[in-house]
Amino acid sequence: MKRVILDTNIYGRIVEIRQEEEITEIIGKKKYILIYGYDIVRKELRDVPSKRTIENKRLRLALLALYDRLVKSHIYFTTEPIRQLASDYHKAYKQLGGKESEKEMLNDFLIVACASIHELDIVVSDDTNTMLSKEALKSYKIVNTLRKYKLPDFIGFEKFRRSFF
Repeated sequence: MKRVILDTNIYGRIVEIRQEEEITEIIGKKKYILIYGYDIVRKELRDVPSKRTIENKRLRLALLALYDRLVKSHIYFTTEPIRQLASDYHKAYKQLGGKESEKEMLNDFLIVACASIHELDIVVSDDTNTMLSKEALKSYKIVNTLRKYKLPDFIGFEKFRRSFF
């Protein structure tokens, strides 16, 4: 069983290519993949402006509906250990020369911390500027090694589609 968390941008990619139904149906049939939700991801989806549309549909509603169908009841919430691990990532990131502020990186670090603490197998993201930057990836590896957490695999949307569909 592969336990997977999707970064916020992945929900957008699925809606953008209009494959919500197809992907939801395929994941529902696959017994070896389980999509987990996270309160931070859902909050980011809720922050999409309510008036934005795609194909005459309200984008925020489409994103939230997709999220709910994919994760069902498999949802994690931010805890103090997750916050502390995310803070440790940011400290290491800054020491490695990372340029983005903690505010800019916080949600990405929280998502990875959640995946690490809950031992998820895969984080799917196309965010190469922040979550998957060289400094961020190194910080996850260093901190998780020190804290004895398994580092999830990081893959992009296209590899996710090829791997599971």
